[in-house]
Amino acid sequence: EGAAALWRGHGATLLRVAPYSATMFATFDSYKRVVGEVAPGLGDVGVRFTSGAAAGATATALTYPLDFLRTRMAVLPGGAPSGAPAARGGYWRVVRHLVHTEGPKALWSGARITLLGIVPYSGLSFCIFETLKSHLKDRRRGGGGGTGGEGGLRTCERLGAGALSGLLAQSVTYPLDVVRRRIQVDPPRCRSELEVASGILRSEGCRGLFKGLSINWAKGPFAIAISFWVNDALREHLTGRQS
Repeated sequence: EGAAALWRGHGATLLRVAPYSATMFATFDSYKRVVGEVAPGLGDVGVRFTSGAAAGATATALTYPLDFLRTRMAVLPGGAPSGAPAARGGYWRVVRHLVHTEGPKALWSGARITLLGIVPYSGLSFCIFETLKSHLKDRRRGGGGGTGGEGGLRTCERLGAGALSGLLAQSVTYPLDVVRRRIQVDPPRCRSELEVASGILRSEGCRGLFKGLSINWAKGPFAIAISFWVNDALREHLTGRQS
């Protein structure tokens, strides 16, 4: 397939990541305010988890067809399922091919398991990141640390908090991601999430649910760390300009 195959589906990833990240980060603070007012008994950690889960679910629901298209393009030449002719000539042609051969609902194959997975993943990511930042800021203030944005947090501290939150959240929820991708690759053969998970356990054992986790460890924490850091930096910059 050549070296270009390593970047197959990357265009769909770029089309998805901008609206997904923008929606997730933009809605997190709004959800945080609402949840804090409606359920103050949850405490800071509970509010962070609930708000992060809601923000991730909102972003996923709005951009899911692009995520489905990315997976198809990355795994199957032309985005075609097994046994179907490949659709070539750009993403719009792939979409028309999928709708024609599998119906419009095909673009939402795996959406349920994706939402089930994004709730704990996004919730844990935001919760761990915001909690670590809070502890670090408290320690630096208590120790008389310098001031440098985010209560004196250095860039390396925010990147470290983001990387750890991504690593832990990804590890906990990875089996749901494996099931999601299996459903997206060949929807006609996957009648339910439980059936797919059971099939993996029967044929591959528990290790099958964590297949590919090591390569995700090499990528995921860095991507999450950078996205959290960039969001914080942009928010500080915009806040400073408004004040």
